[in-house]
Amino acid sequence: MEDKSEFWANVSTVVVTPVAIAAGLAKGTYDASTDHGAFLEGFSGAATPIIRAGKNFGAEHGPTITKGVVTGAAGALGARIVHAGLRSLRL
Repeated sequence: MEDKSEFWANVSTVVVTPVAIAAGLAKGTYDASTDHGAFLEGFSGAATPIIRAGKNFGAEHGPTITKGVVTGAAGALGARIVHAGLRSLRL
């Protein structure tokens, strides 16, 4: 089984990837069009740190994220149970 921190590191990486791609495209296009370097260098220079930061965030805060998800799910389930119980009392 995969470690929870590794799981959340991968999830965080997937979540930040669209932002990293957008930043990489902007930086790479700017660098290539203004002769400040190759597109790939600009793209990698902008996207890689964002992806790395997302992965590190997920790895460091995995247990906290897990607790938040479980607590939120338990709260939602409890609210549904209470709501159903109150609805049955209004006969």
